[in-house]
Amino acid sequence: MDNQMNDIKPSAYLKEAIENVLNKKIIQCVQPNFGLSAALRYSIELEDKSKVFVKAATDDQTAGWLRTEHSVLASYQDNFMPEIINWIDEFVNFPILITQDFSNAFWAASDKGVHWRKGDIELLLDTVKKLSTIKGRHLLPKLENHNTGVWAKIAEDPEGFLKLKMCSGNWLMHSIDYLIEAESKVDKTGETLVHGDIRSDNICIDGSRVVFVDWSNACIGSADHDLVNLLPTLHLEGGPDPFQIMPDAASQAAALCATHIRRLSNDKSMPFWLKDVFKKLIAIELEWAAQCLHLDRPDGIK
Repeated sequence: MDNQMNDIKPSAYLKEAIENVLNKKIIQCVQPNFGLSAALRYSIELEDKSKVFVKAATDDQTAGWLRTEHSVLASYQDNFMPEIINWIDEFVNFPILITQDFSNAFWAASDKGVHWRKGDIELLLDTVKKLSTIKGRHLLPKLENHNTGVWAKIAEDPEGFLKLKMCSGNWLMHSIDYLIEAESKVDKTGETLVHGDIRSDNICIDGSRVVFVDWSNACIGSADHDLVNLLPTLHLEGGPDPFQIMPDAASQAAALCATHIRRLSNDKSMPFWLKDVFKKLIAIELEWAAQCLHLDRPDGIK
């Protein structure tokens, strides 16, 4: 990723393992400034001027995620996935995944924000649609329905939600029953391959194709799951109004909004900037749900 790389030296073990399996010396190793897990990530240039991307687990949790990612990439091998170069999974050490490097591809997300070029969002939505047609054929976790009843809890004690200033008490009083019912009907189950974490820093554009990286949260579920979770964030980044893409997604929008409300309420350590992002997403999702349910638009923060 341009302007997001830091020069760094991998550990002696990691350097030796990579050079041995590839039979090439490492010339340069840089670390991208992305990725939220404790796994190590490197863009590595080899002695023949070729490049590979390396992700190395650092604990049992990241090892499990990395094995999931490897199994997905090895099983599906679709055009929107990185190509596997090699896989190191020794009993005495945490696994290492070596894949195609995309440091020269276009990344909309950078330390300067998110900037999509003309036509990128349309290409992205087309690729998400293609992903939604892939039938799950691998042993992955399956999405299940766990209705948390967030809107029902808000109905019982609306004060905390109203402090967010997403709507007035009057609007909530006239809309809450519809939101409760919509949330209760959401269905995440299905037989489709789900990436589980499609967002701008997990997306690059390599020529004319979109590539999704970081498949560690992959699972099997509803065909619309990835799109539903992408649209509000994409709208913040200049993308279309979610209602324009999914006008019949009342349950998904109400449930997604409820999920973000619950997390904002429960995560007391959330940094201020992330709280601001969550509030914006909640406002987008609440309006989306209201439009799908043919309710008046929320009369709070836009």
